[in-house]
Parts: sequence; C-alpha cells; structure tokens
Amino acid sequence: MPRNWNEVRDPVHDFVVLDELERQVVDSTPFQRLKRIKQLSTTHYLYPGAMHTRFEHSVGTMHLATIAFDTLVAKGGSGFLAAMGWSTEREAERARQILRLGALLHDVGHSPFSHGPEALFRDGARHENYTKRLIEEGEIQSVLAGSRLFSIPVEDVVYVAVGPRLQTPPKDVGIRFLGELVFGDLGADRIDYLNRDSLHLGVQYGRFDYARLLNTLTVTEHHGDPVLAIEAGGVHAAESLLLARYFMFTQVYYHPIRVIYDRHLTDFIKAYLEERHGGYFPAELPAYIALTDVEIEEVMQRDSEPWARISEPLRRRTHYRLAREVHPDELAANPALFDKLEESVVNEFGNDVRVDAPTKETHSLKTGDLLVVDDGEVVDILVRSELIQRLPPTIWRGRVYAKKEREEEVSKFVDSLIKSQESSDAE
Repeated sequence: MPRNWNEVRDPVHDFVVLDELERQVVDSTPFQRLKRIKQLSTTHYLYPGAMHTRFEHSVGTMHLATIAFDTLVAKGGSGFLAAMGWSTEREAERARQILRLGALLHDVGHSPFSHGPEALFRDGARHENYTKRLIEEGEIQSVLAGSRLFSIPVEDVVYVAVGPRLQTPPKDVGIRFLGELVFGDLGADRIDYLNRDSLHLGVQYGRFDYARLLNTLTVTEHHGDPVLAIEAGGVHAAESLLLARYFMFTQVYYHPIRVIYDRHLTDFIKAYLEERHGGYFPAELPAYIALTDVEIEEVMQRDSEPWARISEPLRRRTHYRLAREVHPDELAANPALFDKLEESVVNEFGNDVRVDAPTKETHSLKTGDLLVVDDGEVVDILVRSELIQRLPPTIWRGRVYAKKEREEEVSKFVDSLIKSQESSDAE
C-alpha cells in the first residue's frame, strides 16, 4: 500500500482506503460535485431516507471492484496475471490502479438528480458522454497525467468507466476484463447500487449475498480469451442479484409515483434551462458541472413566477395521479397500441396529462456472456439456471397520469380506447 493513503467511512462497506492519486481525484471539482447529486432522483419524496448521493456510490463501486480483482489474483496467481498479459507484479498493480480509477469515475458525468431528467440531454447523449469528457479533459485529466507511480492511459480509464457504448473495446484483453468487473451484469456498479439503495430506502428487495458472489468469481477461457466466470457455488448468488435488480425496478425505480415525480422534475428543469441553454443540459463542461441538485432545489422553492407554478406538483405534492396503467397483455395483439393511445390522450387532454412507459431489460446476458465453472466443466449460466430462463426479458410499465380533477375522466377515456381497439382486432 502506498505511504500516503486516506480512509473514507462508508455505511455499506465500512472503511474504504484511497491512495494519494485517488485522493486527488476525489478532491477534484467534478468528483466533489457528486456530493450534490442524489443517487435516486426524486425517490426521497416516497422513501425519505433516499438522500444518498453519487459520491458514496462511486467510492463503494471502486471498493467492490478492488475486492473482485484481489480475489481473482489470489485464486489464479501467476496464471491469472499471464492470461491478462501482465507479466510482472508492477504491471498487475498498474492494472489494479486503472480499475480503481475507472470504477471511481464511472458516474462523474451524471446530471442533477441522476437518471430522473435524462430526457434533457441533447442529440441522444447520455451521462456517460459527459463522464468520458470529464476524464479526458480538464482537472481530472491533469491529475491522472501527474501520477507518480504509474503511467495511466486516459483511454483505459475511460473504457473501464463507461464501457463499449462510447469507446471501441481495446485490443488489450486485460483492460477489457477490468471493464467487465465494473459495468458487467455482475459488475461492482450493480452490486453496490442495489445494496446501497436498499439500505437507504429501508427495503429488502435489493439485498443479496454479494460477498458470496465476489468470492466465487473466477476466470475461464472463451473463444481464446480469458473471461469472467463464476464457480458453481456462486450461481444462487448470481441469480439473487438478477432477482434483486428485477424487484428493485418493479417495486422502487419504476414505482408509479416516483415516475411521475421525475416527469414533473424534468418539466421544471427544462423550463429553468430554457433561457440559458435552450431547455437542455449545457454542452460546455464548466456550465454542466456547475449544475447540481442544490441549485435546482433552491430555485424550486421560490415563490416568484413562473417557478412557483411549475414546481408546485413537487413542492405541494399535487402531482398528477395515475389514471390508468396499461398491462402488457392488453397490447399482446397490437404492440403499437400504446403509441396510438398516447397520441390520442395528449390530443384530447393536452397539458392535463402525462404519458410514460419506462422500459428496462431484466438483464443483458447473451449466450457466452457468463459461464459457470463446475469441476472443470464450463456451462453457460443461461443453460444452467432455470430461474434466469424464466425471468421476463423486459420490465415495461405503460402509464397515463392526469391532474387530480381529471383522473376519472382520463381513465374512462383510456378504457374506451383500449376496448375499441380490442373490438377492432377481434373483427
């Protein structure tokens, strides 16, 4: 361990140790900003304890990714290092440093209120686009360039942080593997947020035996490359993670009231950004990282117009009510029905309604993505696990919300649209 190190006390993982370079990253303006970005957007309107931020989640993700790395090194020894292309202990330490930095920085580009107002990114951008730029430019880039122990390629840190969505996977198999430890289906990011969110919300949906999961990680070969795998004894822990994620989305993240609060929040932020940035998050990094939950919430509390009117659903809990939820089986005969329904409802009721249809893959596992090693035999977890086979592939919730005084009227209107479509399909 480097001589200059610091401890961070974390409610989920107890003490987390930072070396000098990591401390400089944590002390940087973009990373300190994460203390003012809530992890779960407007969820605290429903679960008062959900006040935790992207800051502690980022530190926790780094900690868990390190445990996974150290476990694999302890198990595989020189064979593991050789498979990754790290021929010396120093090269392995350098890879460990890159992993920790990528995990630490994986969420540095989040907007105010995290995922809640992501519709306000321009031109299909995502928070990962800003993460990439914040690592490549400015203060964080200068910190990484000043590393005294190792040469830290910025492009490797970026890949470990954001994965293949924005950056072509590198030829270096070791860096590709490090990325999987952060953003994979069993990655440190997912393990941390499920357990952390459950703790702060006071629910059990996201809890699972992540210590067992990390302890049963291993490496095997697939198509000539070393890939992350799991020992047979960890299959139930892996299943528990996927179930935990499924339940957290269905019961918490896509809770109907949480969803409509996010819509009201998006309406407010869009109006707030209209004059300065055209209603979208600014493209310029200094302006973007200056925006935090604190600024948005301060403006939200103003009594002056138009802020008081636009923020009223959030300030006074006068949010739109759930008028009708459309179940997937109602769309079985005509998957395009919901889009037509949305158009009809908005044309009829205008600004008195909001229509939302959050969608999420239950998991992104495909054949060969996660292998199970059992007494030398290698089996795909999609074959091994009946539970994963039976999970619905997609979580989808189609909902129509309305002002309280129009809730019943909108509900009847949606019912009539669905019934008329069913009658048409039956003819």
